[in-house]
Amino acid sequence: MSAPVSINDFRCVARRRLPRIVYDYLEGGALDEITLRSNITDLAALHLRQSIMNDVSDIDLSTTVLGQTLRTPALISPMGLLSLFHRDADIALARAARDAGTVFVHSAWSGLPLKKVAAAAPGAVWCQAAIWPDQRLVDQHLDRAEAADVPVLVLAGDVSVSSKRERDLRNGFTMAARPSPRSVLNAARKPRWVANFLFGPRITFGDQTIEGRAMNLREMGEFLHDDNAAVSWDDVARIRKRWHGKLAVKGVMNAQDALRAVDAGADAIFVSNHGGRQFDAQPSTVSALAEIAQAVDGQAEVLVDSGIRRGSDLVKMRALGATAGLIGRPAVYGLVHSGQAGVAAVLDILRDEAATALAFTGNTTLNTLNTSALAPRSDTAHTRADSRTDVGC
Repeated sequence: MSAPVSINDFRCVARRRLPRIVYDYLEGGALDEITLRSNITDLAALHLRQSIMNDVSDIDLSTTVLGQTLRTPALISPMGLLSLFHRDADIALARAARDAGTVFVHSAWSGLPLKKVAAAAPGAVWCQAAIWPDQRLVDQHLDRAEAADVPVLVLAGDVSVSSKRERDLRNGFTMAARPSPRSVLNAARKPRWVANFLFGPRITFGDQTIEGRAMNLREMGEFLHDDNAAVSWDDVARIRKRWHGKLAVKGVMNAQDALRAVDAGADAIFVSNHGGRQFDAQPSTVSALAEIAQAVDGQAEVLVDSGIRRGSDLVKMRALGATAGLIGRPAVYGLVHSGQAGVAAVLDILRDEAATALAFTGNTTLNTLNTSALAPRSDTAHTRADSRTDVGC
């Protein structure tokens, strides 16, 4: 088998190697998955304007994000339950990010403790936190982040209400861990994954403990049974006073919420629809990005994720006003392929493609990019091979 040359190539490997129940958990979204697909197809339909006869012999993709100078505008988003995909999981992602000169955001639902991951890649790890109903749990998580010397806290703003993911329900993928017989039979046909599952680390939520040990899936399910629907911007303001580092608010999808986040003290607005996994009746992040960036108008930095599958997507996002973009599923594809080396290869592909796209627009740095690099949107439906999980492999 030849080495993967695109993100979709890595996706195809993940599809072959993972049991259907695990692959569907990775690829799936809420309800009809309309938002999930729109994240990819809307980016693909946005074109860049070519400019020729420019000296583009010295391309520089470096950017400064919340005080950190990064060599690439591609960061790695927080993702939970990564131990399902690789035994080294978050550590492999953090080290690959460090080596690429970028950052990995540790999930509040990670299987590995924040302290351990941050120690494995000093300076390359940020921390995600959620606003749980029990404020003591929030404070404990912030204490862990401060003890680990994490510079940036990413506050999850779009998880106060649970989503309905029909793929997971059909497969029996729930916190109660009751896979269907069909799912069990399919998993048995994936020996590489089965070996990792049986002999790798136990699947837990590393920083959420009960009686001095990490919670398992069932216990975490009970812990999360009641949504924190009462969360408000007052909670964000309280955390801002409590947290001494940089603060990003994730899940912002409109200008009004962006300005509320700024008023609450956010240093960065994180435009995200959770990769289409939470609310299926909303637009793609790329279609919301420009309005948010214009409303914020430099009062805070703007980060964005969901749908990035090509390096040119990073250039498009930057042209629309984002400081940097974050990837989720592509990093996991690399993790499944070959652990840290696979994640590094994914980041390399995105960096090289971004450099090429930047050069074709006539720019040599991200700082000179603006909306003039964008061409009019195509009226023709443009669907990438990797915009659906059943084609392109």
